[in-house]
Amino acid sequence: MRLAPAAGLPPSLLVPLCVAALLVSSVAVRLMIRIGVLDRPGHRSAHVRPTPKGGGVGPVLALLLLLPLALVVLPAGNDAGHGAGALLLAVAVLAAVSWLDDLRQYGPLVKLAAQAACAALVAAAVAPSAPDAWPVPAIGFCWLMFATNALNFIDGLNGLAAGSMALCAAALGLDAKDPLTAIEGLLLSAGLVGFLPFNYPRARIFLGDVGSQGAGLAVAACALQHWRHDASIAGVLAGPLLLAGILYDVAFTLCRRALRGERLSEAHRGHLYQVAFRAGVPAWLVTLAHWGFVAWGAMLLLALQRSAGGSAMAVGAVIAAALLPQLAWTQLVIQRARAHPVGRW
Repeated sequence: MRLAPAAGLPPSLLVPLCVAALLVSSVAVRLMIRIGVLDRPGHRSAHVRPTPKGGGVGPVLALLLLLPLALVVLPAGNDAGHGAGALLLAVAVLAAVSWLDDLRQYGPLVKLAAQAACAALVAAAVAPSAPDAWPVPAIGFCWLMFATNALNFIDGLNGLAAGSMALCAAALGLDAKDPLTAIEGLLLSAGLVGFLPFNYPRARIFLGDVGSQGAGLAVAACALQHWRHDASIAGVLAGPLLLAGILYDVAFTLCRRALRGERLSEAHRGHLYQVAFRAGVPAWLVTLAHWGFVAWGAMLLLALQRSAGGSAMAVGAVIAAALLPQLAWTQLVIQRARAHPVGRW
């Protein structure tokens, strides 16, 4: 993993742009707090009092405003803007639909259709152009759908989704070989950092679907773009390694509920992070654990890049190392739930 963005992007311009993203996000979040569209607690909520939602408008707006400016200002290469228009349109549309859903509560099919359309647009735009790479758009579409929904599902404790996305986007931006991924990752990370003080450890506002889905799609797209420009095994696995904790939690929960014959579309409180919180683990600690999973994924990515050509043995070792903390976390949560019963989960 490189220590600075590649493609000759000068820090003297990147730093002011990231500071601008942080400030734009912070101002927008303050505005959303004043607007005060409230998330009222229900039986599945971790909060106990009505709290404003829609804070994700901040990081999404920062990305939409500053990414086009960055591509104009920065001395990027010929491929710098490839897929940028599709990405911005997809993020804007999904964020808008998600914000309207926060206000009006659309049915699940409406949200799924919006996700699918936006994911298809991004997958088609950033897929490699080689004639023998036909499966890539389909694989990219599946990745975008699963990762975006996983980040949406995991957004239930202060700072968990936003902090994880910020770390993941920063790692992808710093490791990028192309200007667009570097700029997108760093701007998105800066925007999410601008939101975090309002949400962690105590929440003055929540990210909301506009953030967990809008920014979630942007993070997933950033990983797909990373793959486009780095076809090595490390490039392909960058996103899954960085988001391993979140992807595992969602996959484990879906499989567990499917085996029990439960409706997967039904709302629940059975995610591992939710069970840990319900069993008495402090919310701030659950969040820190997930931030640690992202940091661990970044270390494994670095190790894979430095391995001998990404051999099968090295890849297997890295995947096993990514799973080990998840298995340990699962066991810890199960033991905690047995010691402090939380009811059916």
